[in-house]
Amino acid sequence: MGAIITVTTGCSGISIPRKIIPTWAFRACVTLVAAMLVAPVLSVEGQQTCIERDLQYRLDGDDLLWNNVRAVSNDDHNLFVLTLSSPRIHRFDLADGTHVRSWGQRGQGPGEFQSSSGITLVGEHVYALDSNQGRLPIFEFTGDLVRTVALREFGMTPNSAGWLGRAGDDTVLFGLSVPMGNERSIIARSFGASAGEDPIHQDTVIVFPARTATLRLTAPGAPSFTLPPPYSPVPRWTPFSGDVAYWSGLDSDIQILGFDGVLKSAISLAFDDRFEVTPDDREFWLQNAIPQEFLGQRAFEPLREKARRTVDFPRYHPLLFAIFGGPDDLLWVRRTPDGQDQVWDLVDMQGQFVSRVSLASGQALMSVIPDQLVLKVTDELGVESIEVHGCKSLPTGKSP
Repeated sequence: MGAIITVTTGCSGISIPRKIIPTWAFRACVTLVAAMLVAPVLSVEGQQTCIERDLQYRLDGDDLLWNNVRAVSNDDHNLFVLTLSSPRIHRFDLADGTHVRSWGQRGQGPGEFQSSSGITLVGEHVYALDSNQGRLPIFEFTGDLVRTVALREFGMTPNSAGWLGRAGDDTVLFGLSVPMGNERSIIARSFGASAGEDPIHQDTVIVFPARTATLRLTAPGAPSFTLPPPYSPVPRWTPFSGDVAYWSGLDSDIQILGFDGVLKSAISLAFDDRFEVTPDDREFWLQNAIPQEFLGQRAFEPLREKARRTVDFPRYHPLLFAIFGGPDDLLWVRRTPDGQDQVWDLVDMQGQFVSRVSLASGQALMSVIPDQLVLKVTDELGVESIEVHGCKSLPTGKSP
């Protein structure tokens, strides 16, 4: 486990009001703290080793002070990072992390973003999802805008599309939600070989509920609030080996669906362990599931205090919290919730356990690609960076 230098608003553990630190000094401090994070921060259990101890490179620096990294995407030679705090797309050389270029800004003009929430690569083009404006700008790798597709042409309303990813050579998946509703859907849309062509085919993979149960909180002097019960199962899905892997949250089976929604197979997870809900988990849920403020007022505090006394928490967490499709037909299954260090179990097509990857505090898995893992790392100042770790020997997909 790597040591982390404790810093408040200044350097070396000295608390200094942020406003009296010059900008150049604050950035230098942030960079210094990032450099002091010790590299071997991943541990692996199981039959096979997955991750090399030494990271390959870190993407950060004065010009890359991020605090809202939303997505990454890659091909064989390039890594693209999407940031929301300053809406931009950053291109790096995948081999060594060299910064190639960045483009984009907040606005409503051509190639500008209001709420960039996803990117993916189709051929030699970058597709970026702007949910608020209901559009899909398409860029060359140079950052030049090719065209902007209005999502209403796909039958999608503004703010309905919240996720974007590629599942095949020219097939893009959209994750849709009904604003203020419980319905979610996965749409598969095939684009032509040229970014200038209109999409040639669209299918609805599946329509599903966002949650299977609700909890309504009421307290004197506070607005009522409806939310899912603590740590209740939530459906999850991911592109996987040219199809879509979908978990309903109702059982241990992950369905493998074609783009037309036809069930091809199922992976039955056979985990021997379950993670217990701890007191820290309960407090994390109380602080994050219930809003902190409403119109500048802490109106929900009575709800939080009542929930602390009356809400029942389950003994165990759900079977999983996220899934990623990885190389070699391996499915990466996240076992721990937000607020805990991430633990990922790798399973094969038969649902058999292959290996376990545990990330250090502040690390989050962003992408699994052949021979490499892409992690988002958040330091104690809230500054984010991207780390790329080489995989010493990825499992082959066979059961140990």
